[in-house]
Amino acid sequence: MYIEKTLRTRGCDAAGAACTCDDREGSLPCRCAPLAFPYIPVQNKDPQRYEQQMALQRGTLFPGLDLPFHKEMKSRFPACNSALSELMALDFAIDELGLYLVTHADDQEVLELYWNYIRLAKEGRRKYEEMYGPLQQTTITEGGYKWLDDPWPWEPGGNR
Repeated sequence: MYIEKTLRTRGCDAAGAACTCDDREGSLPCRCAPLAFPYIPVQNKDPQRYEQQMALQRGTLFPGLDLPFHKEMKSRFPACNSALSELMALDFAIDELGLYLVTHADDQEVLELYWNYIRLAKEGRRKYEEMYGPLQQTTITEGGYKWLDDPWPWEPGGNR
């Protein structure tokens, strides 16, 4: 009786098998644990997800991983270039989905979203570099150190 009651208070069934954890918790063997940093228990299958704009505001796609310091950092260091912000948002989503897929490789909906975001990011980088110049140092060092010739990258016409 005591064991059965203890299992139920931990979110497990009487046999100790099934855990029902909320979105701010992950599952450990026969118990739920709060999601924490740096150790994060495995998320539940098909966890609740924020809509895209809310995910960017909150700093995560998943409410269970909503860590308040991410939002604080975004408010202190806002990105001013909207094209660059969009690329950063795509990179963020790709990283977040990739981490989720490490433990949920059979989630086909998320896998398709992951590949779509990668395609969008590649296209976005190409368009961004056409308008603003290279995003990475390796782009401008291919074929020599072009920044040694005038104009310099931060000057008008640089890296074009």
